[in-house]
Amino acid sequence: MLAGLGLVVGSWALLPPYSGPPLNTADMVEFVDHVVPGVVVIAISVASLLLARAGRAAGARFPAGLGIVLAGFWMVATHLPLVLQATRQQAPWGATIYHSLPGLAVLALGVAWAVIYRTPAPEGG
Repeated sequence: MLAGLGLVVGSWALLPPYSGPPLNTADMVEFVDHVVPGVVVIAISVASLLLARAGRAAGARFPAGLGIVLAGFWMVATHLPLVLQATRQQAPWGATIYHSLPGLAVLALGVAWAVIYRTPAPEGG
């Protein structure tokens, strides 16, 4: 189920540069801040689905979650300056929210994925 949600969230992460309210941002910045992490989330999700189908997903689930956490962290970190600009009335709030929310969704998905599939600590030692 998380991998299917990853396909949806990863696709959402790709959209802001090509839809919604525009920002005065270079195309390369938008590509690196949205398209690259979105593709990473989609690739991890597809790989997880394929591994699950082959019955070999057990050892890859936690690292997959960490990969999505990293993509989400990247997206959130690169949008913090935009949020700060919006608080100073230097960027429109509508576009700021539209561009920032997918990063929070990717980060939340990655954290949930990693927590669900974390390896429990060994007992008695």
